[in-house]
Amino acid sequence: MRAIHALRGTIRVPAVLAFFGACLLTLGTAATALADDVYRPLVLAYTTSGSDVSGEVEAVRERLEEADFQTLGEYPVSDDRHVIVVTHDDLLAVAGSQDRAAYIAPIRVAVTATNGEVQVSYNNLEYFRHAYRIDASVSDVSARLADVLGDEQHFGSEDGMTPRELQRYRYTFGMERFNAPYDLGSHGSRSAALEELDTGLGERRGGVSEIYRLDIPGTDATLIGVAVRAEDGAESEATDLNTLETIDVRELRHTAYVPYEILVEGGDIEALHMRFRAALHWPDLRMLGDHSFMQLRRVPGRLEDTLREVAGFEEPEDDGFDW
Repeated sequence: MRAIHALRGTIRVPAVLAFFGACLLTLGTAATALADDVYRPLVLAYTTSGSDVSGEVEAVRERLEEADFQTLGEYPVSDDRHVIVVTHDDLLAVAGSQDRAAYIAPIRVAVTATNGEVQVSYNNLEYFRHAYRIDASVSDVSARLADVLGDEQHFGSEDGMTPRELQRYRYTFGMERFNAPYDLGSHGSRSAALEELDTGLGERRGGVSEIYRLDIPGTDATLIGVAVRAEDGAESEATDLNTLETIDVRELRHTAYVPYEILVEGGDIEALHMRFRAALHWPDLRMLGDHSFMQLRRVPGRLEDTLREVAGFEEPEDDGFDW
């Protein structure tokens, strides 16, 4: 009590209140800054009225190429969904900066017709950089994309995730993180692995076909974008289109989820586990109910079996668990 009375004798109460008020304001500002430091999986560049997907695809392609983005391939998923895959020299430098960073190299730009409008969107490089545990910056490429295509809204997660949450991300306990991909097998060398994949993709085993192939400069890594389509022989439940039509039902569409990637590093072949990759694109999706992951419960296992077949290996033993 004496200490309190002594304090009152030397410092005026209004000054004390002003001091604590300033502290609270500082803490509030810091908390806001931290709250703002979150990322969402997709960027809506812009929307246009109508349903002319092909016309918008042509316009988007031209704008990207004029801005020095390199077109790797295109995926006409359906009449209403089309994906242009591009990259950039600055992004390739990031992709070659560390092991397994190749996944950041492709930019998937989607053109989707829905509800009387055409949405142009792309994967958020900042979000996926953290999810793929990459140290190098992608901010320059992100800024260039925003200038070329637009940056109207980030979407795909209501609250978003912090860098730390993304680096440790898994959908729920027991499911895979980034460091637990599908192990599709190992060949003696990179050339042997690519030769086997050439054969598997050329035969369209399991309905899987190649959309693009990208050698990462300065590394022994090659990233191959693939499509899984019914017209190529895939089971209807396992196709990319079925996945999208099952869970991609909100106003802003996640068409930029495809194409899937196969990574070759040396002689090793892998792909991100679907229980990680799909959840990373739809982190708010429910496990149960309509348009939920449970409706795709058999797809992760079937995708692994199919990709192993494409890579020239026997199917693994069933672990008894999908979603």
